[in-house]
Amino acid sequence: MGDPSPKPRALPTTRADVAHDVTAVAPSPLQAGSMKPGAAPTGAATVAARGAIHSLAERQDLAHAAAFYRRARLPGYLGWLVWAPFDLALDRAMYPGTLARSLAIRAVVFALLALCLEGIIRAKSYRAMTLWLLALAVCINGGIAAVGTRLGGIHSPYNPGGLVILAVLGFSPLPWQRILPVAAASTLAYPVVLVGYALRDPVQHAAMHAPGALVPLAVNTLLGVLVAGLASIGASLSWSLRQQVFESRSIGRYQLRRRLGAGGMGEVWAAWHKGLHREVAVKILRAPGDPAQAAARFEREVRAMTELTHPNTVRVFDYGVTDDGIHYYAMELLAGENLVELVEREGPLPPERALYLAAQAARALAEAHGRGLVHRDVKPENLFVTNAGGERDFVKVLDFGIVRREAEAEGANLTKTGAIAGTPAYLAPEVVRGQPATARADVYALGGVLYFLLTGRHVFEGDSAVALLLAQVNEPVAPPSAVRGSPVPADLEALVLRCLAKSPDERPADAFQLAEALAACSVAGHWRPTLLTSPGSIKPDRAAIAVAATVQVERP
Repeated sequence: MGDPSPKPRALPTTRADVAHDVTAVAPSPLQAGSMKPGAAPTGAATVAARGAIHSLAERQDLAHAAAFYRRARLPGYLGWLVWAPFDLALDRAMYPGTLARSLAIRAVVFALLALCLEGIIRAKSYRAMTLWLLALAVCINGGIAAVGTRLGGIHSPYNPGGLVILAVLGFSPLPWQRILPVAAASTLAYPVVLVGYALRDPVQHAAMHAPGALVPLAVNTLLGVLVAGLASIGASLSWSLRQQVFESRSIGRYQLRRRLGAGGMGEVWAAWHKGLHREVAVKILRAPGDPAQAAARFEREVRAMTELTHPNTVRVFDYGVTDDGIHYYAMELLAGENLVELVEREGPLPPERALYLAAQAARALAEAHGRGLVHRDVKPENLFVTNAGGERDFVKVLDFGIVRREAEAEGANLTKTGAIAGTPAYLAPEVVRGQPATARADVYALGGVLYFLLTGRHVFEGDSAVALLLAQVNEPVAPPSAVRGSPVPADLEALVLRCLAKSPDERPADAFQLAEALAACSVAGHWRPTLLTSPGSIKPDRAAIAVAATVQVERP
């Protein structure tokens, strides 16, 4: 893609409806700190961001390896079935009386092969992938050796069979440190099983002492060592070349590292700023249809985000257009997880913590409402929990992709296809009826988020978007305490139900009023997030990608 310098470009001063697309990028672990614009690449922020990149790199490697073995699975099964008749015919012709035992061994090995392949495809870490690869290689070579114990022993015609398995490892797109132990264990599995059996079987034990008896097995083992080394080199070269291809791609001043997600309007990448030596998230416009219209929408989204300065709103650092016309903007790369992942991991939250998180989002939206902006897609996936300055439970509001001004025409809340913009589970009833989204619609959605934090469930659940939309308009809201099964402070529960009122006039007028009401609740200020003890205590252990509902996330 080259390294074209960006053209200076003034941000637009108007705003219109923006279609649903990729949201702000936010990869990585909960146990990390957020980065500040212009900060030096040292300390907790850099540790967290590097950890995010490394964790995402691991996920990318696992995804490619899983894709390789997923593609290889069917040809492998078919190859096994095609070879089976010849294999059994050879068995029967050369070694009569061993067919039943050989069939049993082959059936067990085939079942273990299928199990190991499934484990490789589903592996979520380097360690798991390595263990499953190890099990696969040892299982196959050990199974071949088990068949060979009664088909010629150390002189079995199956001796070279293990070399094929070792060669396949060379196509695995993983670093050599991951492949070499697997290849070594696979190489040793065959001679260990054969020699181990020969030491216990009198006939094979006697055959081992014949002059030159071990030469074929020794030669085969040495060939295995050679092939294992070549397989490790081949796999590592494949992995290294793929890394270089990714890192050679550049947008303006940003060297692209890993693609985090893609949607209808663009892609989001983890990138490296060459001048500042820091990681950021870069969103790139890649939209079908009218390029000028897509670029205008993209610019309006950037303008909406740069206009907001609240610390609980995701920050945009840069915007530009490359010489070949690619629009992009850079934003902070966050470490943490969205509220859906938080609740999935911890279950319904204590009321004081739920209020603490929702109040931060309310204060960020209050700034937007004060500027006449309506987010229109407030939901747990777009509220990201990170660490800021050593403080845990710091909320960032993401995805201003469909933001609009309240002053815009009523039709502005509809997309080009006439679909309602937003997420059905968090759409206000009046928006479902076709009325324009106002600040009260965001209040309704944030009330739904608070309900989700308290109960672990959406306000309404249905099998389809239509069912959810009908429920938003017609169904009464069950009190959070009834769904939760434990008490919720009366004033907090009343506020949640007020936010979820069917009539917008019964809700707080905007997020500013909601933030004030939350601050007046009896449990406000009762939650005290623990502080990170030191930058060294930050150990990235997972990666989370915050993307809009329409984005296809790059996951293994």
